[in-house]
Amino acid sequence: MSLDIAIVSDIHHGPDRGSKKGSSAIPLLEEFIGFTEATKPDCIVDLGDRISDTDYEADLRLLGEIASTLRKLPGTPHYLLGNHDVAKLSIADNEAALQCSLTSSSEDRNGFHLVFWNPFSKIDLATGFSLREGDLAWLESDLAATALPSVIFTHVPLDNGSMKGNFYFEKVFPHCAAYPEADGEAIRNVIERSGKVVLCVNGHAHWNAYHCIDGIHYVTIPSLTELFTTWPEPNAAYARLRMDDHIEVEVFGRDPIFYRLPIKKLGTHWLNTSKDYAPAKNTPQ
Repeated sequence: MSLDIAIVSDIHHGPDRGSKKGSSAIPLLEEFIGFTEATKPDCIVDLGDRISDTDYEADLRLLGEIASTLRKLPGTPHYLLGNHDVAKLSIADNEAALQCSLTSSSEDRNGFHLVFWNPFSKIDLATGFSLREGDLAWLESDLAATALPSVIFTHVPLDNGSMKGNFYFEKVFPHCAAYPEADGEAIRNVIERSGKVVLCVNGHAHWNAYHCIDGIHYVTIPSLTELFTTWPEPNAAYARLRMDDHIEVEVFGRDPIFYRLPIKKLGTHWLNTSKDYAPAKNTPQ
């Protein structure tokens, strides 16, 4: 059985700011909507940061405008919260505009377990992200309750991958690229111990990125309106995820990329601990 998912991330409707061309958000989102109407995916996921925050009144207006456009999407999309979505607005403001709950949730579809993890995403520019009490416990409990190969969707990357060359996260906000719990491996430990996660998909970093750890694939979907890799035009990025006996991720736009990835056998792990593998003394690596 196969699964087909359409993904958009970091729409950033609002003023043109930094390398985000927010004024292009709604026309580009209309293109994504057209894509979903043509391809009829099983599921649609928005990875968060639908607006670029300014102040409460402006953000509420921007959120209303983008929510009105998103209502044209077929079916019932799954929405995650990005840091800009809650910089000035509350979670309740977002839920009212999007007409849905934004608590973490999961569902089984076509032989796969899909996890829409919505941990606390408000960012402190001095210290970065932090999880709320219960966020990680929810993820661990959810993964424990399934026997299916699982995919985790989040706004923020979970692999603590390199940000070398990233417009935002190499030098300006290096502490704002991931949860400190990811750096300390608490999140990864939950994911790896479950033995069920085969793929993690995130936004936030605004570029194409891929990392494989313990046979689990970590894929970053670029921003719809970002232009630091596609100057002077916005990337216009969105993605299609297809899964059956393997994983295919295709990113469209001005910086396209295609991944064809194996699905690891559940409950298996890389040989990456000293007890698993101890090379003979003086043996070249």
